[in-house]
Amino acid sequence: MTRKDVESLFKTHYTQMYHLALTLLFDEAESKDVVSEVFASLISGKTMMRTDNAKAFLMASVYHRCLNVLQHRQVQERFARLLTVDADTLIGGNLVEEQMQMEELMRYVQDNLSPMEQNVFRLRYLREMTCQEVAEALDVSRQTVHTHLKQTVEKIRKYFNSNSKAI
Repeated sequence: MTRKDVESLFKTHYTQMYHLALTLLFDEAESKDVVSEVFASLISGKTMMRTDNAKAFLMASVYHRCLNVLQHRQVQERFARLLTVDADTLIGGNLVEEQMQMEELMRYVQDNLSPMEQNVFRLRYLREMTCQEVAEALDVSRQTVHTHLKQTVEKIRKYFNSNSKAI
């Protein structure tokens, strides 16, 4: 598929694709990113498209990318809950306990995770990079980043649950 073909598809279907993404994500910037990623994938040749029903393919691509974004949000929320100190602790002024928990988490990360898991963890949660940015920084696929994040969160959860400590 040539760049001109992709431009033609963009002009024809962008608005519908964007509205689908916006309906699913409720976020204008993320919706634009999702649609842009679909076209970038076509231009780069990473995705091959049959031309018999371009609209259906493009809409399905947007839909599936939106599902990936929503799934990523769930992972982020679960991890944020792992790292969140409950309100009673903060209201009670027990910031020392919070600091100790964070130090224990960082010790666990350093001592028990593979170098790749450590890098993914630090870039994603400490530097607050997106999964795509982490993937580009480490020269790996976005799926690899998601896999390492999932494994890392599971390891952390298992460790802290088995040691009766909550983060």
